[in-house]
Amino acid sequence: MNADTTLNCISADFQRRVVDCINMALQDDLPRYLSEFHPDTTNGIPHQIGDWINTNIRKHLAGNNIEVIEFTRYSWKGKIIVDRENHVTYTIMREKRLSQLRREKRDKPHYLQSIVGVLNENFIAPSRQLTLFGEGYCGFDSETIEQDYDSIFKGSIDKTDGYHHCAIIYETEHGELADINILILDKNLVEVSRISLNEYIKP
Repeated sequence: MNADTTLNCISADFQRRVVDCINMALQDDLPRYLSEFHPDTTNGIPHQIGDWINTNIRKHLAGNNIEVIEFTRYSWKGKIIVDRENHVTYTIMREKRLSQLRREKRDKPHYLQSIVGVLNENFIAPSRQLTLFGEGYCGFDSETIEQDYDSIFKGSIDKTDGYHHCAIIYETEHGELADINILILDKNLVEVSRISLNEYIKP
């Protein structure tokens, strides 16, 4: 299955519900928190938005062939959406965080690097994009990537099961969802293909 085929199997209903989960965190959960607790500072809001998105995914997206699995990185917990029918996994991240990740020098792979390093290892970004980061940007050998992948999925998705990974990338502006896309990334976190979900954003 190539990148475009993978994206084409994502249903409109799934796309809409993903956007709704993020919108609810921004338009419902955040205002409710602010009105209830009246915090003097809001330094933790970006992390709390991620927590609310994860909760909304569990409540409003999981079911039928969609599963949500949890993984742990030290004290931090993340969620992976798994489409068992179409063999696609998803994670959600801000656009700014993805941009930071592409520039970071790391001692250990980020979870997204490990997931795409295994599930998207056969995808190759257009050559015109590879020059942005250079060949071998990932910087970790295949054994390190595969060990980290195994620690994330713990056998729930074998690398031979034919799954691919999509990154749901969003950005906000003035506290509202401004842009959201589903990206397929290669092992170097370079974009291979994308679809926009902006048509599902509700003001």
